[in-house]
Amino acid sequence: MSSDNMADNNSKMNNVDPRKLVILMELMKEAEGKSIDKMLPMIMEANKKLQAQNLSFTKDESDIMIDALTKNMSPRDKAQFEMIRKLMTNRK
Repeated sequence: MSSDNMADNNSKMNNVDPRKLVILMELMKEAEGKSIDKMLPMIMEANKKLQAQNLSFTKDESDIMIDALTKNMSPRDKAQFEMIRKLMTNRK
């Protein structure tokens, strides 16, 4: 991610509800260096925590999270993650 992109993401994060930010930061810390199959249950758990507080991520917040979670993935894992993400989005 370029420094411009990071600055843009940081400015977007300034407007995020602090409760969402805590969950997002926990998820990013837990998921760091994990494979996609280990990451998916963590994402599902973060989503449950959000729902328990009657919260959800906006599209921008989700994009920031996905960028952060996939930045060190192999191209194959990124493609798999994106495919799963599209399937989940289409379910709603």
